[in-house]
Amino acid sequence: DGKIIAVGENLEADQVIDAKGKVVMPAFIDCHVHFRDPGFTAKEDLTSGSRSALKGGYSTVTLMANTHPTVDNNETYDYIMAKAEEIGLIHIIQNYAVTKNLEGQELVDLENLPESVKFISDDGHGLHKNKETYELFEKLKELDLSIMIHEEDKDLSEIDYRYAEDVHTMRDVYFSGKTGARVHFCHVSTIDSAKAVEYGKAQGYPVTMEVTPHHIYMTDNDFKVHPPIRAEEDRQYLIESIIKGNVDCIATDHAPHQPEDKAAGAPGMIGLETAFQIVYKVLVEEYKQDLQLVSQMMSEGPAKILGLKKGRLQVGYDADLVIVDLDRQETISEESIQSKSKNSPFIGERFTGVIEQTIVDGQVKYGGNA
Repeated sequence: DGKIIAVGENLEADQVIDAKGKVVMPAFIDCHVHFRDPGFTAKEDLTSGSRSALKGGYSTVTLMANTHPTVDNNETYDYIMAKAEEIGLIHIIQNYAVTKNLEGQELVDLENLPESVKFISDDGHGLHKNKETYELFEKLKELDLSIMIHEEDKDLSEIDYRYAEDVHTMRDVYFSGKTGARVHFCHVSTIDSAKAVEYGKAQGYPVTMEVTPHHIYMTDNDFKVHPPIRAEEDRQYLIESIIKGNVDCIATDHAPHQPEDKAAGAPGMIGLETAFQIVYKVLVEEYKQDLQLVSQMMSEGPAKILGLKKGRLQVGYDADLVIVDLDRQETISEESIQSKSKNSPFIGERFTGVIEQTIVDGQVKYGGNA
């Protein structure tokens, strides 16, 4: 029934997969993904996004609400969840918007959300007004809801994007501590923002944070993402925070765009299919960490944030697995990418570690005989 019922040697099974010489890990989980469905399906849809996730070793992803129409109503939410179940490739968790049409003005009906909603988020937009943000956090605590926040003070973005991220991160760590609201900080990219969340953790505030593969791999690069690629000192600090256990998970912020959109300045990159290879290169090859840390950041950590019984090879946990060949290398090419979009700055780069099979609920969904 899609669960791990035994771990050990000389076990009987209906099907045997020979993974000799390979590594078997819990499948990856992403807290931050855009699949563009409904409304922007030329960039990505639930099927192509799911296939992209499987190729990258992911069994579960959390989708942001910036579709068209926005996921600020139960009809759109139900459409996505029903379609994902019909496709049946991976597990989809859909975030609900905080405000109508992500405009930061009128709150959605927080007291009548679908029962399966785990987080709300206006990703791509910061929460601009201090008083309203504080009152929202109080409401979240009252309703036992959690929020994922893209930290950006738009007024400060015009001056310095670093200030824009840091000021709002510091504010919302403080508000979390004062209200008890559970806050997850998306794509933390600077030293000071990471330190702010670490401060909150040290005080016992219910705060968690993610970093992206591109922010721990790239530095001083003008490929447009929000938040932007930072300086080398930021990159090194984020990696050290991961090693020290202060970062809760790695999330891709998979953001598909068509070439004309990127040419016009649309921020974002696809990331599901290259995430493991980048994280492996940075943490294991560059910083000489154990593969266990990669698994913790890409599987166990996000499972804990989302409240899922996934992310561990343990009896009773969901049988979501990935088989990786760490002796193989591959060069990223447009032809190999499963996503509809090809907006990756890593095309042409060569990485170690090839995802051979992805297993969801005990069924091979990618590779092998899938």
